[in-house]
Amino acid sequence: MTTHDATRRGGIPPITVRPGLAVSVAVVTVLLAAITLPATVPDRPGFAYLSGGLIGAGLLIGILLGADLRRARAARRAGLTVVGITVGAFGSRLTVALGDRGRGSAGLAGAGVTHAGHPAAGSAAPTDRRSGSTGSPATFGAGGGVDIRPPAAGPRDPAGGSRFAESGAEVRAEAKVARAGLTVTTLAGALLVTLGALAPAGTLALAGQVALWVGTFALLVTFIDALPSPRSSGGRLIAARVLRRTGSRERAEQAVARAGVISGWSLIAVGAASVFAVGFVGLWAVLLGWLALGASRLAQSQQRTYAALAGLVARDVMSPAPPMLSSWSTVDDALDDVVLPARRALFGVEDFDGSLAGVALLRDLAAVPMDDRGLARVNRVLVPLSMVATAAPDDAVADLPARLLERPAAGCVVVVEPAADGSPRMVGTVGPVEFGQAIETAPLRGRGAGPVRPGSLWR
Repeated sequence: MTTHDATRRGGIPPITVRPGLAVSVAVVTVLLAAITLPATVPDRPGFAYLSGGLIGAGLLIGILLGADLRRARAARRAGLTVVGITVGAFGSRLTVALGDRGRGSAGLAGAGVTHAGHPAAGSAAPTDRRSGSTGSPATFGAGGGVDIRPPAAGPRDPAGGSRFAESGAEVRAEAKVARAGLTVTTLAGALLVTLGALAPAGTLALAGQVALWVGTFALLVTFIDALPSPRSSGGRLIAARVLRRTGSRERAEQAVARAGVISGWSLIAVGAASVFAVGFVGLWAVLLGWLALGASRLAQSQQRTYAALAGLVARDVMSPAPPMLSSWSTVDDALDDVVLPARRALFGVEDFDGSLAGVALLRDLAAVPMDDRGLARVNRVLVPLSMVATAAPDDAVADLPARLLERPAAGCVVVVEPAADGSPRMVGTVGPVEFGQAIETAPLRGRGAGPVRPGSLWR
């Protein structure tokens, strides 16, 4: 049985331990053994404090890992493919893949953004419409997290979003996963706090203080994770509730962003007041509020951008394809015959068989030393097509910024379509200028003037 099959059938998902875990264990151990326990339970041997610190660190990591194991179970029940759990310096993180009943892009574990290749021309890149990024993680909580990966390739609707996401299944699945994690940390924290408060004095006093400290920290993690903001568990629960009432994913995202702004300003106000009333510990609330406010403002900006680009496809905004260069021609000939007369910053490069091999940038051609330009070939500065963000003419414009962020080597998205022999052929480019023009002309499209080609207004 493979690991993939084991995770889907209910087995324990693969757990990856990062070196940063040792740092977290050391920090928690020092906080307990050197500061907290000696102050609350004095006159105990040093090894007792050290043992209590190690036990507390183990309990805390165990709670966060247990929450992710519970999330993994909920994710499987929601039809998601569990990729694995990563335990590191900031707790544990679950990675799952979105897909139609478990079909997804497995093998993308890790806290960072990892992609297993770019779709071929004519296919659509998996896009997280909440964040506007391809395959970007959706992180739950401060101590643990969940990376949710869209499917590698799935059926698309005319607007460019996956049917799985548009149906609201993604929002409901995320809410189930978030609820499972919050339940574990809440119950574990409440149980430890109760045991710590009821622990008798004497021999068990030290153990009671460890339980009280770990339980309090677990409840603090739960509180932070439950705050309504984009990509938090609280935000996921709000999104699912609004989606259930309105049936609109866009309204759900807007509600989460508004709630995040409100909670952010509230925490900042409470933290500022606490600084004067209690002490500098109130700065933690200010920091949490600032993070929630920033994430919510960013989400609102992304929502406005997506709304402005909705309904447009690449052919509506793309600039005409630049002239083609031959990969076997010299840089000197390319500059004299094509590059300088065209006054473009990017050029397509064709291979010996006439297929599109990649692109060449003006800055790379100009960077070739003058003494070498008569001998150096264009393929010396070629950016292979595999490293360039590509799109089909009918791909939604709202999906293209994510691809450009994923593969920014060319500085724009190259629009390609199959030629008569099936090889890709460049038909246009979409870059920051085209994106800006599409956003600026959004009010004109809203007046019933039909699709506006922003590139034609200024070229």
